[in-house]
Amino acid sequence: MIHHDLTRLPNGNILATVSDGSSRYKEDTLAEISYKTGKVVKVIDFKRLLPKSMWKSFTKGDDGKMDWFHQNSVDYDKTDHSILVSSRNQDLIMKLDYRTNQIKWIYSGKKSSTWPQKYRKYLLKKTKGTTTTGGQHGLYLLSHKNGKETIILYNNNVSVTNGDKKNSGKYSEGVIYQINDKQKTIKQTWSYGKQLGKKNFTVVIGFAQKLANGNVLLDFGYKNNGKESNIIEVNSQGQQVWNATVKNASIKAYVYRAYRLEFYPTSYVFDVNQ
Repeated sequence: MIHHDLTRLPNGNILATVSDGSSRYKEDTLAEISYKTGKVVKVIDFKRLLPKSMWKSFTKGDDGKMDWFHQNSVDYDKTDHSILVSSRNQDLIMKLDYRTNQIKWIYSGKKSSTWPQKYRKYLLKKTKGTTTTGGQHGLYLLSHKNGKETIILYNNNVSVTNGDKKNSGKYSEGVIYQINDKQKTIKQTWSYGKQLGKKNFTVVIGFAQKLANGNVLLDFGYKNNGKESNIIEVNSQGQQVWNATVKNASIKAYVYRAYRLEFYPTSYVFDVNQ
């Protein structure tokens, strides 16, 4: 079963977040699917990559399965043939070499001392003022230059297992981070949402899109426990330039993701004589 996200690889194949049919676990596997044949040509099972302590005894859901990882986004970095991965239920983001499945870095609120020794060299150290993600969504690469990666995500700020327990549930935010792959550091360079407080907190769902003009479109997609969604565009100075609320829906008013798209292509020419 495909869920949450997919991306197109340079070879045309689809890389999708999947549940692999296991009777015990779900949403902890990636599958590369051939666009020519529809067959699965590669599988990444995160139980094989991360410590056993994370998944062996995770609480079972109503369906009897352990949703220990809950991958909700995947993005491809052509610069070094790697992938970015977001795990909601571990409050964790990570990067893998897609050729070898070797971990390149991990960012998590889980204390380094609780990680097995072999993982500690991959852990990013945060600089002062950098938030710890919790239950995050929509992790995507903005740029990768000179060994530094700039990424964006929507931080729900809910501590599922390893998030910021002190601030959990107080606000949600869009965040931009810069990662120094060699020094294994992560620095927060932009955020918006904390100033809106608890009224824009969303326990699930959410998205942040960096626009061509430098603004960021934020989808607070499960506001008021899903009774409404608030979509806000913010400029680089943190000023709102657009704000829309979805509510009073007949069934559901929550928005998983929101994108700003051009209504007409930039080359479109209006015929004023018509």
